[in-house]
Amino acid sequence: MSRDRRIKWPALVGAVAALALAAVVFMAVSGSGAAPDQPVPVVWDRESCAHCRMAVGEPRFAAQLVATDGTVANFDDVGCLLRYLDERHPQVHRLWFHHPSEDRWLSPDQVGFQPGATTPMGWGLVAAERRADLLDLPAARAYVASRDGGMPGAMR
Repeated sequence: MSRDRRIKWPALVGAVAALALAAVVFMAVSGSGAAPDQPVPVVWDRESCAHCRMAVGEPRFAAQLVATDGTVANFDDVGCLLRYLDERHPQVHRLWFHHPSEDRWLSPDQVGFQPGATTPMGWGLVAAERRADLLDLPAARAYVASRDGGMPGAMR
């Protein structure tokens, strides 16, 4: 039996192109392994809070955690993020707190927390530009830790 040993170039080129495309898609999906240094856009009303599982729908109360492995967790209430930190102890790369009235995020060195607000899950803290009369991050964590839960006074 005679075998045709000629290379079938179109098939070979197609196979190489398919492998290259698969490699590009894999790299895009898996990422470079580096955690983002900027806030990751949130799809409002489509993403769930990593702590309470409610929809993250109101930017003025939102917070975001970027873990060292690149995982991004969104929160519908500042208190949910602070409780999550104390309960789960994630490896934090970055924390972000949404500005209450502008479409931008505040880093921990820019943020202060106003207690007494009515928030989505009732934790009662709103992030704002840092000022002397606001709680800093450790004081905000202590404020949330001192509460039994967030539901009394919740917006929902």
